[in-house]
Amino acid sequence: MIVITGPNGNVSTELVGLLRKQDTLHYRIAAHTPEKIRKRYGDDAPVVKFDYEDQTTWPATLQGISTLFLLFPLPHPRTAKTWMVPFVDAAVAAGCSHIVYISVPGADTRPIVPHHTVEKRVRESGVPFTILQASYFAQNLERVVSTHWVDIAKYDEIFIPARRGLHSFLDSRDLGEAALNILRDPAAHRNQTYLVTGPEALDFYQVAEIMTEELGRPIRYANPSFPRYWWRMLRRRVGLDVLFFMTIAYVLSRTGKNAPMTDTLKQLLDRPPLTMRDYIRDHREIWASLPTDAVTPTLRGEATV
Repeated sequence: MIVITGPNGNVSTELVGLLRKQDTLHYRIAAHTPEKIRKRYGDDAPVVKFDYEDQTTWPATLQGISTLFLLFPLPHPRTAKTWMVPFVDAAVAAGCSHIVYISVPGADTRPIVPHHTVEKRVRESGVPFTILQASYFAQNLERVVSTHWVDIAKYDEIFIPARRGLHSFLDSRDLGEAALNILRDPAAHRNQTYLVTGPEALDFYQVAEIMTEELGRPIRYANPSFPRYWWRMLRRRVGLDVLFFMTIAYVLSRTGKNAPMTDTLKQLLDRPPLTMRDYIRDHREIWASLPTDAVTPTLRGEATV
């Protein structure tokens, strides 16, 4: 039994969609809100109520587990210690024989990154593991939690404080497929740590150029300072935990740490990975317009912040 956590995250969303199309792997979706999963996939979706903060939900989630697909829902040093580490221990105690963990580049050597604590526990758990250190997701441009999609749809701008830092953009559709391949044969990836990146390194000026071409309207990269960025995010009531993690990510971008390049993904997929242009072309409707109920009143007039 494969237990899938974080079913609304970048990778798990893609993975669950692929699992729904096959009938050889048995899996269970661990969801904080099962109703959302049933609405998306149907009433027959194998979903169970799961909450990292409520350990009474853990036994049903982990019953009969063989493999754990682990996603960090709230990357913060506190939640790493109070949520993730105990859950890894509980999974091992329940009989888990392999852990596939989605991490970030450099988490094994940078204690400041919240994923470091989780990686360390996974490695010390005593069970085989596969760690996928994923580079910056192209899908971050559409995630509600980051609100980057609001800036693109409402203001025709990318409002990210990365300067000219390069990102080896990774399409979560590719990583979902790669994860499925690993879950089909976990023994072939025993105790491996893969640095997984997209096929090209771009800065956000280049991303804006591609979006301009694919969306058919001018998109600019605002290149805000951190104070301007924090002010806008705080006005949007973006959670401090999310803001903390994104700040770390963009500091790393400015210092060239988010631009590693590997061909690992091509090997895991046995095909070339998707490009940023592929992603934008396939998702252009996301930034075509902004639902009237998507933006809180605190966002009005903020384009000049």
